[in-house]
Amino acid sequence: MITSKAQTGINCWIRKQQCPCGERKCYIRFEDGKNEVASSSSEPSEIVYADVVAPFIGQTFETDDEAFEYYTNFARKSGFAIRKESSRSNQDRGVYSRVFVCHRYGPERHRKSAKAERKRDRKTTVCGCESKMYILKKIIGGVPRWSVKQFVNEHNHELLKDDQVRLLPAYRKIPDADRERILLLHKAGCSVRHIMKVLQVEKGEEEQLPFIERDVRNFVQSCKKVDRENDVSELLNVCKTVKERDADFVYDFTMDENAKLANIAWAYGDSVCAYRAFGDVVVFDATYREITYDRLLGVWFGIDNHGKTIFFGCVLLRDESYHSFSWALQAFLQFMQGRCPQTILTDIDLALGDAITSVLPSSKQVFCIWHIVSKLSSWFSFQLGPQYEDFKNEFDRLYNLESKRDFEGQWILMVNRFGLGSNKHIALLFSHRASWALPYLRGYFIAQMTTAEYSKSIDVFLKGILSAQTCLESFFEQVGIISNFRTQAGEQEMEDMHIKTSMPIEEHASSILTPYAFNLLQNEIVLSMQCAAFETANGSYLVRHHKRMDGGCLVSWMPKDEKICCSCKQFEVSGILCRHILRVLALKNYFHLPERYLPIRWRRESSLLHSKTDGWSQAFHSLTSALYAESSFSKERVDYVRKELVRVLNHVRNMSACDGVVLNLESSPPTDVRIDAVANGSECNSTWN
Repeated sequence: MITSKAQTGINCWIRKQQCPCGERKCYIRFEDGKNEVASSSSEPSEIVYADVVAPFIGQTFETDDEAFEYYTNFARKSGFAIRKESSRSNQDRGVYSRVFVCHRYGPERHRKSAKAERKRDRKTTVCGCESKMYILKKIIGGVPRWSVKQFVNEHNHELLKDDQVRLLPAYRKIPDADRERILLLHKAGCSVRHIMKVLQVEKGEEEQLPFIERDVRNFVQSCKKVDRENDVSELLNVCKTVKERDADFVYDFTMDENAKLANIAWAYGDSVCAYRAFGDVVVFDATYREITYDRLLGVWFGIDNHGKTIFFGCVLLRDESYHSFSWALQAFLQFMQGRCPQTILTDIDLALGDAITSVLPSSKQVFCIWHIVSKLSSWFSFQLGPQYEDFKNEFDRLYNLESKRDFEGQWILMVNRFGLGSNKHIALLFSHRASWALPYLRGYFIAQMTTAEYSKSIDVFLKGILSAQTCLESFFEQVGIISNFRTQAGEQEMEDMHIKTSMPIEEHASSILTPYAFNLLQNEIVLSMQCAAFETANGSYLVRHHKRMDGGCLVSWMPKDEKICCSCKQFEVSGILCRHILRVLALKNYFHLPERYLPIRWRRESSLLHSKTDGWSQAFHSLTSALYAESSFSKERVDYVRKELVRVLNHVRNMSACDGVVLNLESSPPTDVRIDAVANGSECNSTWN
């Protein structure tokens, strides 16, 4: 465990405000809790307490944080603030009870020492108020829930009005966008009083700032105390120390012309192991910047066979240039033993896009739809006014269309309808439509990583490592703690899976897939029962909902190879068969799904636990990767390797089939290391550095 230094200042992590359109005066403003995702999936929306009523005994919450948020919203509406007073925990249950109280709860404290008398006489806020909420954790249906056991709402002090309650310390917060603005104005020589006036004018006289002058002064003073160069350099020393204790830990860095640390990237052994199993699709999130240390944060994520977010690696960059992004991608590729992902999901960033094209030419870059949706308000709400909500609904509908032709035709109609023909942002979206709109992405594997649920999971991870206001060394430690939890996400007990239709296909899939993947497939199985299939003249099937009289999807079935495909391309995108294919398989009396449609990626045996224990698999992949890379330089090498592989394969087939040792077999080598490509003599280009 790394021993953190004492807090040296406040790390100011903010979302990047610069707009991808490239115009320097164009900024994106993000609103917390409003980052919705345009998606056809029926993901539950976040709880919004628009009219919060008083908590009551027996009220339940999914988490203690949710209970605290609810009580906080009620308190603010009522005219007071709350704090966390106490909690109880044990080894078996963890934290199982919490008490939240009014900010004036408890008896007035009296000073007892002579030393205390010399301190400044500060007015205490506690006055004996007994208002509180006591919650207790229970297991309901096998799921932990927090229930209100006691609630007291009797105050012995005056409750504040709206214009007063906002000044309580609990509610005074400087938003991320304002933090960057404050530091920029301060660097330009503006006084704190002048900064407050500028911010007030920018927001409008009718809108009150959620902070006061003292908060701005404290924030500026805290940022002055940060020792940038020493803290950044110390981070490199920490990496060296961790490497000495853990041989599987990997890191890389660059120095600038002044021999100062410019960029640094790192990954853990568990992350490399996780990438070996689930590195087919990667999210590279580079949307946060630390403005006091002047570093851009980039984090690589994946998703395991249980649908959980897993951590792959982390990087801190000096700037957002093509050169910096290229170095980061090359470092990540080196950490992951040269394996390129099939798909990499990012925000809209032209420099990053150029770097991906150069370093990962075989990977498909996809712009995360949740990043795009988070920008829509900044781009269009002012211009469209009351029409903005209608525009969002139409945008969501077009995003989920199936045909490219339909998308382009209806996009033009949408632009004309809302008068956006000259809007630079609508032109930006359309010019990059092949990287974010579903009609253009069908056929590329995305592994359910564009859903609202997954975007929230990433947001939870990032907030977990960015919330601590500490030095970079502590930030490094926090990344390690949370990433270890995330990479272990796949090692969990299998939950019970309930059969809904009793179809043989459903029972067969339940014995192979993880609960997460099975639930996705099961939903399609249930919906397939509402579809009708019509055989066409060429032997294909037109499948659509039984109440629809037109449209539908075309399913092609080739019984000789047991190959089946659908025009909706859902299997190619998610690895989960669609309702249209399942309807045709049921029509053809299939009782088991063909093996190729139960991908190893979503199976129970495709776990991090197996990947860790099978050392032979890592050695095998390492050897085959090197063989593939070395043989790809000339046809002579390819011919030689092909001849030798045939000889080795024949020899292995003649060996004993079992020696009492059971090994975990993967369906194929990594996607960028294909033995069959070499054996068949196909032309190949090495992606190794």
